[in-house]
Amino acid sequence: MNILTRRSCRHPKNSTLVHEANYAKLLRAIPYIHLTQDQSIYLSNTKVHCIELKVLEVTRYTTMIIFTINYISQQKWLPQIDMTVRCYHDARVAEVINFQHHTRFDSRYKYPNPNMYHKNEKQQINLFLGEWLDYLLKNNNHFQQRSTQFNA
Repeated sequence: MNILTRRSCRHPKNSTLVHEANYAKLLRAIPYIHLTQDQSIYLSNTKVHCIELKVLEVTRYTTMIIFTINYISQQKWLPQIDMTVRCYHDARVAEVINFQHHTRFDSRYKYPNPNMYHKNEKQQINLFLGEWLDYLLKNNNHFQQRSTQFNA
Protein backbone atom coordinates (compact mmCIF):
# COMPACT_ATOMS: atom_id res chain seq x y z
CA MET A 1 0.00 0.00 0.00
CA ASN A 2 1.55 3.32 -1.01
CA ILE A 3 1.58 6.49 1.06
CA LEU A 4 -1.36 8.10 -0.79
CA THR A 5 -3.55 5.08 -0.15
CA ARG A 6 -2.64 4.99 3.53
CA ARG A 7 -3.26 8.72 3.98
CA SER A 8 -6.61 8.61 2.19
CA CYS A 9 -7.71 5.69 4.36
CA ARG A 10 -6.88 7.64 7.52
CA HIS A 11 -8.47 10.87 6.31
CA PRO A 12 -11.38 9.92 4.07
CA LYS A 13 -12.88 13.41 4.36
CA ASN A 14 -9.95 14.96 2.47
CA SER A 15 -11.13 14.95 -1.15
CA THR A 16 -7.76 15.85 -2.61
CA LEU A 17 -6.09 12.85 -1.01
CA VAL A 18 -8.83 10.56 -2.30
CA HIS A 19 -8.47 11.98 -5.84
CA GLU A 20 -4.67 11.63 -5.71
CA ALA A 21 -4.94 8.04 -4.48
CA ASN A 22 -7.44 7.19 -7.23
CA TYR A 23 -5.08 8.61 -9.86
CA ALA A 24 -2.16 6.58 -8.50
CA LYS A 25 -4.28 3.40 -8.48
CA LEU A 26 -5.53 4.06 -12.00
CA LEU A 27 -1.94 4.46 -13.20
CA ARG A 28 -1.05 1.12 -11.62
CA ALA A 29 -4.05 -0.56 -13.27
CA ILE A 30 -3.33 1.03 -16.68
CA PRO A 31 0.21 2.50 -16.64
CA TYR A 32 -0.07 4.01 -20.12
CA ILE A 33 -3.48 5.68 -19.69
CA HIS A 34 -2.06 9.18 -20.27
CA LEU A 35 -0.62 8.03 -23.63
CA THR A 36 -3.84 6.60 -25.04
CA GLN A 37 -5.86 8.00 -27.87
CA ASP A 38 -9.57 8.76 -28.12
CA GLN A 39 -11.91 5.81 -28.52
CA SER A 40 -9.56 3.22 -27.02
CA ILE A 41 -11.18 0.39 -25.10
CA TYR A 42 -9.61 -1.65 -22.33
CA LEU A 43 -11.15 -4.90 -21.16
CA SER A 44 -10.68 -7.03 -18.08
CA ASN A 45 -12.69 -10.24 -17.85
CA THR A 46 -13.03 -12.58 -14.91
CA LYS A 47 -15.54 -15.27 -13.98
CA VAL A 48 -17.43 -12.70 -11.92
CA HIS A 49 -17.45 -9.53 -14.02
CA CYS A 50 -16.38 -7.79 -17.19
CA ILE A 51 -14.85 -4.36 -16.74
CA GLU A 52 -14.63 -2.03 -19.68
CA LEU A 53 -12.74 1.26 -19.77
CA LYS A 54 -13.48 3.49 -22.75
CA VAL A 55 -11.29 6.51 -23.32
CA LEU A 56 -13.79 9.16 -24.26
CA GLU A 57 -11.62 12.24 -24.55
CA VAL A 58 -7.91 12.98 -24.49
CA THR A 59 -6.49 16.48 -24.18
CA ARG A 60 -3.02 17.71 -23.30
CA TYR A 61 -3.63 17.63 -19.54
CA THR A 62 -6.73 15.45 -19.10
CA THR A 63 -8.21 12.11 -20.07
CA MET A 64 -11.89 11.25 -19.64
CA ILE A 65 -12.74 7.58 -19.14
CA ILE A 66 -16.03 5.71 -18.97
CA PHE A 67 -15.69 2.89 -16.46
CA THR A 68 -18.36 0.15 -16.87
CA ILE A 69 -18.70 -2.95 -14.71
CA ASN A 70 -20.97 -5.77 -15.92
CA TYR A 71 -21.53 -8.71 -13.61
CA ILE A 72 -21.50 -12.13 -15.24
CA SER A 73 -24.13 -13.91 -13.23
CA GLN A 74 -27.73 -14.92 -13.31
CA GLN A 75 -28.50 -12.42 -10.54
CA LYS A 76 -30.79 -9.78 -12.01
CA TRP A 77 -30.47 -7.65 -8.87
CA LEU A 78 -26.82 -6.84 -9.64
CA PRO A 79 -26.92 -3.64 -11.70
CA GLN A 80 -24.39 -2.55 -14.27
CA ILE A 81 -22.17 0.17 -12.82
CA ASP A 82 -21.28 3.19 -14.95
CA MET A 83 -18.83 5.92 -13.94
CA THR A 84 -17.17 8.66 -15.91
CA VAL A 85 -13.78 9.58 -14.51
CA ARG A 86 -11.70 12.58 -15.48
CA CYS A 87 -7.95 12.26 -14.94
CA TYR A 88 -5.99 15.49 -14.58
CA HIS A 89 -2.42 14.48 -15.48
CA ASP A 90 -0.80 17.78 -14.50
CA ALA A 91 -2.37 17.72 -11.02
CA ARG A 92 -2.17 13.89 -10.81
CA VAL A 93 -5.78 13.47 -9.63
CA ALA A 94 -8.75 11.41 -10.85
CA GLU A 95 -12.31 12.44 -10.07
CA VAL A 96 -15.67 10.79 -10.77
CA ILE A 97 -17.76 13.29 -12.72
CA ASN A 98 -20.71 11.02 -13.58
CA PHE A 99 -22.09 8.04 -11.66
CA GLN A 100 -25.04 5.92 -12.80
CA HIS A 101 -26.09 8.70 -15.20
CA HIS A 102 -26.15 11.32 -12.42
CA THR A 103 -23.92 14.35 -12.97
CA ARG A 104 -22.79 17.50 -11.19
CA PHE A 105 -22.55 16.31 -7.63
CA ASP A 106 -22.28 18.97 -4.96
CA SER A 107 -19.69 18.44 -2.27
CA ARG A 108 -22.38 18.66 0.45
CA TYR A 109 -26.13 18.11 0.49
CA LYS A 110 -28.77 18.89 3.05
CA TYR A 111 -30.47 15.74 4.19
CA PRO A 112 -33.10 14.73 3.26
CA ASN A 113 -33.06 16.14 -0.25
CA PRO A 114 -35.25 15.57 -3.34
CA ASN A 115 -32.76 13.15 -4.98
CA MET A 116 -32.05 11.36 -1.69
CA TYR A 117 -28.31 11.87 -2.09
CA HIS A 118 -26.15 11.17 0.91
CA LYS A 119 -24.79 14.22 2.74
CA ASN A 120 -21.39 13.68 1.13
CA GLU A 121 -22.44 11.87 -2.04
CA LYS A 122 -19.51 13.12 -4.14
CA GLN A 123 -17.01 11.89 -1.56
CA GLN A 124 -18.73 8.50 -1.31
CA ILE A 125 -18.62 8.01 -5.09
CA ASN A 126 -14.90 8.82 -5.26
CA LEU A 127 -14.24 6.46 -2.34
CA PHE A 128 -16.19 3.78 -4.24
CA LEU A 129 -13.94 4.26 -7.28
CA GLY A 130 -10.91 3.84 -5.01
CA GLU A 131 -12.33 0.64 -3.53
CA TRP A 132 -12.97 -0.80 -6.99
CA LEU A 133 -9.46 0.07 -8.12
CA ASP A 134 -8.09 -1.58 -4.95
CA TYR A 135 -10.11 -4.69 -5.75
CA LEU A 136 -8.79 -4.78 -9.32
CA LEU A 137 -5.18 -4.35 -8.23
CA LYS A 138 -5.48 -6.89 -5.41
CA ASN A 139 -6.90 -9.51 -7.79
CA ASN A 140 -4.39 -8.77 -10.56
CA ASN A 141 -7.00 -7.77 -13.13
CA HIS A 142 -5.14 -6.85 -16.28
CA PHE A 143 -6.61 -4.58 -18.89
CA GLN A 144 -5.98 -5.38 -22.52
CA GLN A 145 -6.28 -2.66 -25.12
CA ARG A 146 -8.67 -3.05 -27.99
CA SER A 147 -9.14 -0.26 -30.52
CA THR A 148 -12.53 0.16 -32.16
CA GLN A 149 -14.16 2.47 -34.61
CA PHE A 150 -17.26 4.22 -33.30
CA ASN A 151 -20.07 5.09 -35.67
CA ALA A 152 -20.93 8.75 -35.40
